[in-house]
Amino acid sequence: MLRVLFIIVILLVSFGCGEVTQLEPAEVVEAFLHAQESRDARLMVSYLSDGKLSNMGEYVDEIKNGDPNRILDITRVDISESEIRNLNAETFYILSFEAHWDMLERMNLEDSGPEYLIGEPRITGDTARVEITERYYNSDEINTWVIVREDDRWKIDCYPGP
Repeated sequence: MLRVLFIIVILLVSFGCGEVTQLEPAEVVEAFLHAQESRDARLMVSYLSDGKLSNMGEYVDEIKNGDPNRILDITRVDISESEIRNLNAETFYILSFEAHWDMLERMNLEDSGPEYLIGEPRITGDTARVEITERYYNSDEINTWVIVREDDRWKIDCYPGP
């Protein structure tokens, strides 16, 4: 009986039963873009690196210190004084994405984004570069996204956006 249990455990581990799927760099980009299309800001933020989040942390610190550059006005994020005290980079990213989508709706603008073509990643150690072509109606724009490995997961560290 112990031998049968041991074999079952080995098979479960071998086939990754119950494990979260590890996304490759291009798959992370695709998942992020899908979350953007679905307007799932929390999911989008889950694909961002700690470094990318820390960049937003600088704005959060400024907001907490009186917002002299009017970041809340620029981003159209509407939060109370008590919410500002508890604000962190992750939450500010989420609020910023949601405020952007709200603005598009208020202005009655269709958010018909480009078609995205995701290139093959060029991986060097814990960094990958993925060329993304944004195909618009009358032109293409090509950007390189930087994806980094953090805690054995690929995360977006640099992309054209906030």
